[in-house]
Amino acid sequence: MENITTNESPVKNTNEEKCCDHKNCKCCLNLTLNIITIIGVIVLFILYFTGKSGKKQLSKKMNNSSLVIGFINSDSLMKNYELVKTVKDSFGAKQKIAEDNFGIQQKAFESRVADYQSKMKSNALSITQAQVTEKELSQEQEKLMALKDELTQELSAEELKMSTMIQDTIVSFIKKFNKKYNYDYILGFSKGGGILYANDSLDITKDILKELNKDYKKK
Repeated sequence: MENITTNESPVKNTNEEKCCDHKNCKCCLNLTLNIITIIGVIVLFILYFTGKSGKKQLSKKMNNSSLVIGFINSDSLMKNYELVKTVKDSFGAKQKIAEDNFGIQQKAFESRVADYQSKMKSNALSITQAQVTEKELSQEQEKLMALKDELTQELSAEELKMSTMIQDTIVSFIKKFNKKYNYDYILGFSKGGGILYANDSLDITKDILKELNKDYKKK
C-alpha cells in the first residue's frame, strides 16, 4: 500500500492539464452569438438594383442623369429589427441549455476525480483498483471534451442557420421595397465600415425599419 501513496496519479495530471474549464467553454459558446451582427452588417453593404424610370425618391437627386442612392445604418437596423431580437433571444435560450447540460456533466466528473484523489491519499485503493479508476476517469474526460466540441459545433450551426434566415429576409424585403422606389444603390453604412461618410439626407433606415417590422408582425 505504500507504493500507492507515492504513485502520482496520471488522472490527476490529466484533470489539471486537460479538464475543460466551464468558464472557458462558456466563452467559447458565447463567441458564436457575435457573428449574427457581423453577417447582418455585411449583407447590407452593397445591393444593386436596376430600373431608372418613374422613380419615387426618398433620397436627393441632383439632376436627371444622377444615380438614385439611399443608405441604411446597419448597426441601427440590426439593433431595432424585431426579427433579430427574436433570433438572439432564441439563440440565447439554446446556448444556456447547452451550457447547463455541459456544466452538470463536468461537475459530476470533477466530483469523481476528487473522490479518487481522496482515496489515493488515504491508501483506500489497491494498485489494481487505482488503475481501473484512472482508466475510467480518463475515458470519461475524453467524452466530456467531445461533448464540449459537439455543443460548440451545434451552436455554430444554429447561429449560421439563424444568420442566413435574417440575411435572406432582409435581402428579400429590400428587393420588394425597391420595386416601389427604384434605387440604383442601397448601401449599408456602419461605424468603422468601408463607407467613411454618408449624407444624412440619403438615410432611409427609418423607412426600412418601419416596413421591416410591419412585415415581420404580419408574419
